[in-house]
Amino acid sequence: MLRKRKVNGLKFLDEKIIALRNEMREQENHELTQQEAALQKEPELQQEDSKTLQQVDLHQDFVRIDNQEFPVISQSVLEGKMLIRMPNVFSIMPEELASLKYPSERRPNLIYTDETSTINLALNMTDYHLTEAEVEEFQEYMIEVLEQAHPSAKWLETGMLEIQEKNIGFIEVITPAIDGDIFNLMFFAALDGQTLIGTFNCMEEELENWRPVAKSMVEKLEFPIVGRNEVAMS
Repeated sequence: MLRKRKVNGLKFLDEKIIALRNEMREQENHELTQQEAALQKEPELQQEDSKTLQQVDLHQDFVRIDNQEFPVISQSVLEGKMLIRMPNVFSIMPEELASLKYPSERRPNLIYTDETSTINLALNMTDYHLTEAEVEEFQEYMIEVLEQAHPSAKWLETGMLEIQEKNIGFIEVITPAIDGDIFNLMFFAALDGQTLIGTFNCMEEELENWRPVAKSMVEKLEFPIVGRNEVAMS
């Protein structure tokens, strides 16, 4: 099991998660600096977890976000190992901008952003070995780490999904930053024996518009060339 691995393995995992946590903080601070004049906190959103979440189906050709309709596309990522259904508002973040938003050398492998650079989806394939059977325990470990890093965070939902016989763990949490809060949807999967960490984030003021979209993006993930041996390994 994940927590019973030898110390070196856990130390390596700790380093990966600490790096991820630092990257999240760096990104939050950078975005807040850029948008300070535009940020208006809405206390009502703190009760988001008690509201009925709007349903979004990204299998449709168009999706409505904040009273605007956008085409929905299937984006092949990670050398064709995964397909993501997403609104056609994202593009790959230029390297120059990525180096500013994610100063760490361990920045995610692939970062999508909208034209404002405030709605982001980051995908990171880590070197840490993970099997299907360990995904849920990895998610629990991440929850513990985030609870320690952000004691005042607002937890919306955590859970497990099964997609094409693959286990997908997810966390929805609002973390505090300098002048505003950040909505994060993180998801985890074992892919080719490695740990995939995905993170969607936006300002809390955009939560009502983007949380349903982000959740649908995770629920509609596809793995076109996943080998059955990954399932067998579990």
